[in-house]
Amino acid sequence: MRLSELLDATGPGPLRTVHLLNEGLAQISDVVIVDSACPPAAGQVILAVGVHWRTPAARELTAAAEREGAAAVVFRAEDSIGDVLPATRTSVLFADAHIGWAQLLLLLRTLTSAAQDETATQSTDHPTPSSMHGLADAIAVMVGGSVVLYDRAHRVIAYAVQGHEIDNVRRDAILGKRTPEQWIKRFTIDRSAYQTFRNPDEVIRVDSYKEMRTRLRIAVHAGGEILGEISVAEGRQPLGTEAEQALKRAASLAAPFMLRHRVAEDTDRTAREQMLRGLLEGNPALEAQAISSGLDPSRGLTVVGFTVQVQDRTDATSAEVFAERLIHLLSLQVHSLDPAAGVVAVGGAYYALIPVPTQTVHEQLASRLRPAIAQLQRLDIEARAAVGRRTTDLKQVCTSRGDVDDQLLLLGRRNTSGVIGTKEMLWADLTLLPAERVVAAGDPELTDHLRRLIAHDRRHGTEFVKTLRVYLEVFGSTSAAAEQLVLHPNTLRHRLGRLAEIAQIDLEDPSQRLALDLQLRASVLPRSSRS
Repeated sequence: MRLSELLDATGPGPLRTVHLLNEGLAQISDVVIVDSACPPAAGQVILAVGVHWRTPAARELTAAAEREGAAAVVFRAEDSIGDVLPATRTSVLFADAHIGWAQLLLLLRTLTSAAQDETATQSTDHPTPSSMHGLADAIAVMVGGSVVLYDRAHRVIAYAVQGHEIDNVRRDAILGKRTPEQWIKRFTIDRSAYQTFRNPDEVIRVDSYKEMRTRLRIAVHAGGEILGEISVAEGRQPLGTEAEQALKRAASLAAPFMLRHRVAEDTDRTAREQMLRGLLEGNPALEAQAISSGLDPSRGLTVVGFTVQVQDRTDATSAEVFAERLIHLLSLQVHSLDPAAGVVAVGGAYYALIPVPTQTVHEQLASRLRPAIAQLQRLDIEARAAVGRRTTDLKQVCTSRGDVDDQLLLLGRRNTSGVIGTKEMLWADLTLLPAERVVAAGDPELTDHLRRLIAHDRRHGTEFVKTLRVYLEVFGSTSAAAEQLVLHPNTLRHRLGRLAEIAQIDLEDPSQRLALDLQLRASVLPRSSRS
């Protein structure tokens, strides 16, 4: 990293340039505090702690820095600088009087380490603060407020208070290691704080909540991928335009740190997701790995599935971020059932594999899942859940998942949210489902009667198919069907006669009524579930 790049990254606040050699092209090797036992070295930025710039000691230090090729010497600034130091072939900088030397050391080392490869920045003599908490501390110094670094699921990665007063929202986020649930909901509904992901290069100012100090938020991204976000809460001083500019620089600084954090996190998460997907497919080769992670099939396992109604998430990034947050929310809930439980997204649904040591525990799962559904509803997320069978055979985990898929399909037909399906609840529909699939995959000529009605409805805007479905659902009761369809019974009788004529069917024949009912059910099956 060049000295000019370091000055650009810190901005005008912490450092003031007095003498910049060669436009700051010097390469920085390290940031150190002056030490008589360790003479200056090439490329160093030397913090002249305890050395007044007007003294002979200052001149000796700059002379030594010049001889050894140091990048710059930093003195403490005063209200009135007056004459600058004598001409020197080393850049001279002044640190703002309000920033401590320890803070400045942390800030400059964090900035330089962000611009270098991680392996090159670590040394035993001067360890760089490449941890996420070191990054948070540096940003707090740059911007001037308490800082929280979040990942894409609202989880707190790191934070820095730096002596600033914090409000209850910030305190609860730090203690709970994530944004409090009620604030996730408010930010989502109000379209306020989370606009960072829609406008990743913009600073979002959040100042419309009485319970909360003003926030500046910005997304951190690299290569088009959102990595997380930075939230800075107002401290002793208002967060003005300079703070916004500093936060933009901080977001650029944070990208390599968060990328390394995400890669490390993704390595573990990807390995676990691959294992969970394999278990859902009944892969017996994963048994040892499953047992080591607490998912011992011999003790009993059950698949639980969730589907959600996704709205206003048309762009890929927004949908991906939403999925990560939902997995995190569901993971928190299923971990309360068993710490070894895991959640993975597959094909638009979310599956949890949960240890259930007894059949009694399995029977209680539906009621124990209600808090998870209730939490999603509080966040205005419409969701359904289903519980699969308990199994002690790893090969049968995929069967438990099949139970869940069937139940979620049937719950989707009912178009209700907040419901937790079980085989006991849906036994009748589950009994008919295999027959529906056989009908859907059967001889297409056998469905000609129903297709004639469908084609007539499309051509003429009639509702013969709907009329037939309602009539069959109420066991052929003309009065009940007429009431549901808001028709006069005579009008309904005429319509039934007309549709029977078009489809060439006999509604008095019980076999035909049963066949038509199965065909109507089969007609709404998704193609993926027809085999």
